[in-house]
Amino acid sequence: MQNKPQLPGHISMDQFNQMLVAPESFAAKPESLTEQLFVERSLTENRFWLRIMKEHALFLGDGFNRKDTQLIQQTDRFHYYFEQQEKKSYQVPNNVALVRKLNEESIELVHGFRNFKRNLLIMIINCRVSGFNFPLLVDHIAREAEYFMRTLKKFNQGILEPIQDAIINENVFWLRIMMEHSRFISSLMDQSERNLVNTARKFGDDFETLLNQARDVESMLYHKQPTYPIIGKMNKDSENATTELRAFKKAGLDLIQSCQIRSVINPLLADHVLREADHFLYMIHVLEERLNAQKVAEQHMQ
Repeated sequence: MQNKPQLPGHISMDQFNQMLVAPESFAAKPESLTEQLFVERSLTENRFWLRIMKEHALFLGDGFNRKDTQLIQQTDRFHYYFEQQEKKSYQVPNNVALVRKLNEESIELVHGFRNFKRNLLIMIINCRVSGFNFPLLVDHIAREAEYFMRTLKKFNQGILEPIQDAIINENVFWLRIMMEHSRFISSLMDQSERNLVNTARKFGDDFETLLNQARDVESMLYHKQPTYPIIGKMNKDSENATTELRAFKKAGLDLIQSCQIRSVINPLLADHVLREADHFLYMIHVLEERLNAQKVAEQHMQ
């Protein structure tokens, strides 16, 4: 009786059959969120993002045509609402039920602001609203509102995404934010500041490259079997690039505050984008700790 021919590449028949199974079936499952971690992460995200949303309302109001009084009044109201919710986030006790309620209130408030931003964007694109709010800027801050809501909803469900999917999602989101920050900075500086403008543009190009690479990894590995080496490298590349951009933003903030450069950048806006770089670095470290813990756990299981 003749032996069956070997499959190319020294793959056994069992391995070959397994390759016909959908790779999504081997994906890691969501992780549960402990009560302590739920409280800590919820309060951290609320305290960070509620301030960011409050400032979005201020920046939008400053960018409207002065004749658009109703829009200005609406952003003033949102500024007040977010300021009150931010204060509440610092007063709420470390109690699971009360923190969950805070999350629900924040989600409801942010949902309304998200809708306002999205409807405003359509009005701007259709030339029904004038002023200095760039369409991409409005889209940018609407995406941040959507990210904030998604984060709190997952917390209230008591789950964390599998670490691989979490790293992919966070990097795809934040690398685009950092890319757009760089390009907004270059467009808001006086063009006589040639070196600074060129540096900001270079950061934009570098982050666009990282973003495209992260999207490639998303296409290859999202909801798939864990493949940690390439995921860890992506996180480290993002950390290195964001650390450099953060230093540039900090230097720019210092120069703006001391009136040493020519720009139309509000010092609060410069501080705002610096804090967002800090938060991305914070998220990278949170994810890195989870990834390392997952690697150790899997080694013990082998």
